[in-house]
Amino acid sequence: MPELAPYVSDEVTWREHFPMYEELFGKPDTFLFLASDGPELIGYALGHVEPVEESWIADTWVTAPRIGELESISVLPDYRSSGIGSRLLDEVHREFERLGVEDLIIGLLPGNEAALRFYERHGYRRTWLYVSRFRSGGR
Repeated sequence: MPELAPYVSDEVTWREHFPMYEELFGKPDTFLFLASDGPELIGYALGHVEPVEESWIADTWVTAPRIGELESISVLPDYRSSGIGSRLLDEVHREFERLGVEDLIIGLLPGNEAALRFYERHGYRRTWLYVSRFRSGGR
């Protein structure tokens, strides 16, 4: 979504995400599913569970005490629309079910209509929207 630019570099993104991923993988209810085509990694899904009171959900919606979040899911562009994303999401749903979690959240950028349609086909609906005013433009 170029209209939302400017973005930070991939280096900055990973520097910021790395500690979060370390923390997630230190928790017992975090999981990662990988999709491959032979030796090539072509997709992944990362999910975790947290107490709802530690989320932004508790003051607005009635949920169970624990909530699942699909932190990240991605399929390489050449493999999209081939069912891999759906298979990954099905595995995510099975894992959350195994963990006893029914209430799930997923974040995505506005304008990512393909992802929104994908999630809606799997029973998700729009529940939260952030708006931002970034004026510094990297200054």
